[in-house]
Amino acid sequence: MNETRLRVPATQEGVTRVATAFDAFAAALALPESVASATQVALDELLSNTVRAGFPSGESGHIEASFKVMDGTLDIRLVDDGIPFDPLARADPDTQASLEARPVGGLGIYFVKRLMDSVTYERAEGENRLSLRKRIIRT
Repeated sequence: MNETRLRVPATQEGVTRVATAFDAFAAALALPESVASATQVALDELLSNTVRAGFPSGESGHIEASFKVMDGTLDIRLVDDGIPFDPLARADPDTQASLEARPVGGLGIYFVKRLMDSVTYERAEGENRLSLRKRIIRT
């Protein structure tokens, strides 16, 4: 099982299904805990934001998630049919500024970019497509 794909509704239940599927995938491949936990944090942040902001007014939609390991790298692809949104377009927050001086939001994707080795976004064919990569280092 080097690859898992699933399509879920763009709901909190769907987010939970993706998390459960990733846990099973990570366990089956004996991914290091550091890789699995960093990936779960990134998935939770990205998918929760997709559900909350990508489908306003309770619109229905879907999320497709795939996980694959190849050549020592975990590749994740998240696709949704929500409103167009590039989470990478926003500048990283100034983490040195005081809490009072910081604008609200932006920390989640900042953490995702720090946890993963690469994060890319594209909008194509009416879909948001986010790709994440994490090198697997076994000790």
